[in-house]
Amino acid sequence: MAEAPTLVSATLAQLYMQQDHLEQARRVVARVLAADPLHGHALALADRLAQRSRARLYAAFQPGRGVVVRWHDAPQDPALHLILAVFRAVPALPGRTSTWITSARCPADAGEHTFPIAGGPRPSPASASLCLARLGEGGLQYLAVHEAISWPTPPGP
Repeated sequence: MAEAPTLVSATLAQLYMQQDHLEQARRVVARVLAADPLHGHALALADRLAQRSRARLYAAFQPGRGVVVRWHDAPQDPALHLILAVFRAVPALPGRTSTWITSARCPADAGEHTFPIAGGPRPSPASASLCLARLGEGGLQYLAVHEAISWPTPPGP
């Protein structure tokens, strides 16, 4: 039985990019350009992909520790930071939220950092947003953004 032909096109690469599957998009663009080095759409996508970071960010709240963050494939850059924003309800002011923002330098292209969270082993419920970014002449450049995380007050005395 003959193997089905592999479907590669600039449109497929664009769909991968829209779904943030950048490595698959890079592979498809490379195959399109190998077949046609002057393919306009693929050249444009290759340029866009070259500007997109390969950096990845993973985070989780761990009771007693805080927000533990791991990153990899980040560029070596002294201006590179992990930025954490924590959002908490203000019990005395219904409908109001407090915001705490902090950052930490990323000293290497991969690593782990823990942001301690106020409240020790029983912090109040909160949600957090986290990104890997650098501040440049044009402003803040986001290299990776983690989906929002949240935690309830843990059970116990």
